[in-house]
Amino acid sequence: MNLEGILINKTPYKERDLICKVLLRNGKVTNLYFYGGRGGGKLNKGSILEIGHMIKVTLAPKRKRLDQEIHIAKEWNLIWEANHIRSDFHAFYLISFIFELIQKIAIEDHLEEDHDKDDHAGIFKTVSYCLFYLDKMVSEKAFHLNSHLFMFLGKLSIELGIVPDFGTCLHCHCDLEKVDLMRFDPQNGGFICRECLLQIDDSISSNKHLFNELSSSTEFRKILKYSLSLKFSEVQKVNITSKGLNEALFNYFCYQFHFQPIQFKTWSSMINL
Repeated sequence: MNLEGILINKTPYKERDLICKVLLRNGKVTNLYFYGGRGGGKLNKGSILEIGHMIKVTLAPKRKRLDQEIHIAKEWNLIWEANHIRSDFHAFYLISFIFELIQKIAIEDHLEEDHDKDDHAGIFKTVSYCLFYLDKMVSEKAFHLNSHLFMFLGKLSIELGIVPDFGTCLHCHCDLEKVDLMRFDPQNGGFICRECLLQIDDSISSNKHLFNELSSSTEFRKILKYSLSLKFSEVQKVNITSKGLNEALFNYFCYQFHFQPIQFKTWSSMINL
């Protein structure tokens, strides 16, 4: 059996072996065992098994006498590598976060007969596009962490079917394009216009703190809608200057999957760069 995917995690084992988690083209993940995957030995071999590399793997046949819990790689070849990401520590933090997130949301593929089904292929597509243009932007010295992160989270939300409704107000269903201020309601996956909020509490108009919150929500909706209309190749058009927009989008993401941002080791390090 031949597989293709992106290496998103690797664990050294014994002197020269590796246990790697691979995001497959079908959007699922699987663990593979690579004998000699770390390189070295008498011939001092190098290794192509690096985080972010896309590889093609031929699996060794399963031994019928053994109930193997992990598939063994017989041969592996490099399909694509990021040549520039490691030269920018902001970019490296970003891919570390992306791969930690994918490990939490992607389902396991046990490589049975239906492993080629692409029900979750959008996850792989989103990650692969993100990596390609991330590496490209770093090489062109045009990489911007906040913009690339916002684009990735937005595109992944599309594939997972959790994009908030930014077309109409959750309460009165008015066109939000005609509304000057609104509040983001992550629990209900959308926005509430100012008129509906005033009906709930007419003190809103004199609350400066709340006014700032509504202004931020209005900006968040505008930028999210715009970024989702773009391709990854156009990520430079997304001008995110505030990390608060990414925090709002990631908090919404976490709410949908019952996560807490604190559960992600890479999040706090990256968002505070």
